[in-house]
Amino acid sequence: MDKGFSMQISITNTIEQGNELHGNQKYAEALEQYQKAWQALPEPKLEWELANWISACMYSAYFDLADYAEAKKWGETTLRTRGSDIDTAPLIDLGMVCYELNQFEEAYKYFNDAYNYGKERAFQDRPKKYLEFYLRKRG
Repeated sequence: MDKGFSMQISITNTIEQGNELHGNQKYAEALEQYQKAWQALPEPKLEWELANWISACMYSAYFDLADYAEAKKWGETTLRTRGSDIDTAPLIDLGMVCYELNQFEEAYKYFNDAYNYGKERAFQDRPKKYLEFYLRKRG
């Protein structure tokens, strides 16, 4: 087995351990696993497909901890590393975190970009207040 493949398996296992901890609301422990996975990614980190998954997990954990400034940093990384322009989740995530940081103009911009791709479907499984904010501001 080549070294790259076994490294990816190891990182995947670390992320999954983090996800299990996150699912049990052990956010600090989950973040430790995600950090370990991020550190294990070779440079240039953003070139790896796993970078998107790790950064999305980091975003989620920080968002759940209400550490919105840190969540925003990871949300921006998730957006930079997304595999496809039609993946609206990073846009919604950034809109949500900007909203929570009272950065309403920026929140609107991200929500608008997501809405232009996926309409209201882009907001599905998210708290209703975000779509309501967007539609109200859009007028």
